[in-house]
Amino acid sequence: MTLTTDLSGPCSWDIRTTREELAAGRISHVEHLDALLERLPPAQRLGAVISVDPELARALAHALDRLETWGPLTGIPLGVKDIVDVAGFPTTGGTRALEGHVVVRDAPAVRRLRKAGALLFLKTNLHELSFGITSNNGSFGPVHHPLDPALAAGGSSGGSAVAVAVGLVPAAVAADTGGSSRIPAALCGIVGFRPTLGRYPSSGVLPIAHSRDTIGPMARTVDDVVLLDALLAGERPSGPPPARHLEVDDGGPGPLHGVRLGVPELFLRDLEPGVDTVFGAALRALEAAGAELVEVDISPARDHAAPAGMAIALHEFLPDLEAYLADGGGTHSLEQVRGGIGSPDVRRIWELAEVFRAAEDEYRAAQQARRLALRLYTGALDARGVTALVQPTCPVTARPLGDDETVELNGRRVPTFETFTRHSDLAGIIGTPGISLPAGRTAAGLPVGLELAAGPGSDAVLLDLARTVEALLREQ
Repeated sequence: MTLTTDLSGPCSWDIRTTREELAAGRISHVEHLDALLERLPPAQRLGAVISVDPELARALAHALDRLETWGPLTGIPLGVKDIVDVAGFPTTGGTRALEGHVVVRDAPAVRRLRKAGALLFLKTNLHELSFGITSNNGSFGPVHHPLDPALAAGGSSGGSAVAVAVGLVPAAVAADTGGSSRIPAALCGIVGFRPTLGRYPSSGVLPIAHSRDTIGPMARTVDDVVLLDALLAGERPSGPPPARHLEVDDGGPGPLHGVRLGVPELFLRDLEPGVDTVFGAALRALEAAGAELVEVDISPARDHAAPAGMAIALHEFLPDLEAYLADGGGTHSLEQVRGGIGSPDVRRIWELAEVFRAAEDEYRAAQQARRLALRLYTGALDARGVTALVQPTCPVTARPLGDDETVELNGRRVPTFETFTRHSDLAGIIGTPGISLPAGRTAAGLPVGLELAAGPGSDAVLLDLARTVEALLREQ
């Protein structure tokens, strides 16, 4: 059984197009919302939704049709991963023990989006407590892939990716610790962004680890991610980008002329053949557009970061979660949450965290290794003079639901979590930005993601580059 994501009408509009249509009076807020809500049943069947209040959304849309207010997101429905606080809704973290954890105030990041006019009525499913990569949730049920429900949508922000991919919302507020927005975006054929750590406010978000967590917006276009990024960062959104000259076969300089991009050979190894084919075609398109591709060795950075990443997460997880629960004024305890975990893999991670919680020496060593890895990473990019790295977001495409421990890759079984996060986890450990773009589809029709990654604080440059690369890839 398959579900088409070929959308038409308002379901296929990006945020800027929607705002233009609403402003011109060609469609009302209520008409637009009702068109999107036709996608709610398919999204629910795919397990993308944990809680939703359509009547609240309709009431807000009716009010907007009577008012003259106008903001960057006025009338735009957004999905919110169910670890981010939205006033009046439970923040469950995808676990049944927190089903009654109704919050009374918005997370600061959500407050910024609400002030901009966003309609917030939908909380999306995820891998339980965000500690996994398949979104095969043992408490609220699995998230199915939008093209083939027998496949996993990726995680941990799988529900957000599916809600965007099927046209229920044009964008979602997800999160990214080690690839949680970029990986499901790649598998589902949308855009997922991880900013520099600390760019967005982090309170009011059910945590894994404060040294690694960040909100990560997801959308169908880079342009919409640019808009959300500005709002989440507390900046003034820019206008639409100028038209770019994308023709590369007329003998003149292409749109990437003078741009130097690094290709980490480390992330070209052991790829699924379909990923290798699609990514190779993308590299050729970048070169044809004028980009200079050079090899960059980031192996030293990854060697120091890899063992540090999980140690940091396991050490910070329980204290950070306890602080979040206390700050929300609720009555839930760590013991209650632990007892309600429905996913065996998440329960095992919790048990590991109980051991690592007291390992102060190992934690300090891991933080030192993380800082060294960041210096090595930025040094490697600077030494080669590259604007960004370009790499496959994941070495594989979507895999069957239930392959939580191992997946098939090139004729052998390999660990699921480590395989899917192989390319994305480095940015999640050292706190640098990355964005996954749809690069194309395999012969079997499954989406492949291309990630652009850069140094800390280079978010604006990275997003501007992503706009150009997105346009090039669409023309392939």
